[in-house]
Amino acid sequence: MQLQLENVNYVYEPGTAFEKKALTDINLGFEKGEFVAVIGHTGCGKSTLIQHFNGLVKPTSGRVLFEDEDINAPNYNRKVLRGKVGLVFQYPDHQLFEESIYKDVAFGPSNFLTDKEEIDRRVRTALEMVGIPEEDYEKSPFQLSGGQKKRVTIAGVIAMQPEVLILDEPTAGLDPVGREEILESIRKIHRETNCTIIWVSHNMEHVARFAERIIVLGGGKVIYDDIPKRVFMKYKDLERIGLRAPEVTYIMHRLASAGVTVDTNCIRVSEAADNLLGILGNNRQE
Repeated sequence: MQLQLENVNYVYEPGTAFEKKALTDINLGFEKGEFVAVIGHTGCGKSTLIQHFNGLVKPTSGRVLFEDEDINAPNYNRKVLRGKVGLVFQYPDHQLFEESIYKDVAFGPSNFLTDKEEIDRRVRTALEMVGIPEEDYEKSPFQLSGGQKKRVTIAGVIAMQPEVLILDEPTAGLDPVGREEILESIRKIHRETNCTIIWVSHNMEHVARFAERIIVLGGGKVIYDDIPKRVFMKYKDLERIGLRAPEVTYIMHRLASAGVTVDTNCIRVSEAADNLLGILGNNRQE
């Protein structure tokens, strides 16, 4: 396993009146190159979970392993780890701070590299990958739209050439065009770099379209860990923990209830369209 959690528990404010258990007995493993979505209702522990992956948060008990090494061991180099396991926070203003886009993206590589040509190559490659044109490089990142800011923060992490890219709600607060641009950027990064993507999302349509695997958290525990079709088959169980399946799932089940012989396992609009067009075509032939 590239990244692994073994019996991880996390408690906020232990031993005080405000003590709260955020994660309970988490056992997860991630293989290189996976595209994984983490879903769950607000407050279920998603953000706490992903901050364990690069050592921003240390488990109360249990172990987090990267390439079979305990990242919280006394002599482990977490600075190097954070170059390999990059985290993009939900709010880009928490990560942006330089006077220009170029300098912001260059900050991370400049802390690890001395070769200016290599730093420049990484910055330009990362910005190109997320669709920021060269004529914008000297703009202040704080003058950008929400979607552009998110792309710059992603580029700042990509310039480090991480082996694992963690994204916390990367499309939150964006309009439909901005959401699509960010999602396409993430898919392009995955396709071109083969880095592992771990992505927190509330949007089930997006999860159905892009994720290869879904981890469902509820009350700080892993409820499901499976491929999208098998997770969304349990849509009634998901509703009980405050989640919904993609709208396509509900449409296909309503059609089935009305007597139409449809594939109720469709989770993407394209799949449902193909299924319905096939049914219409067969009916015309009959």
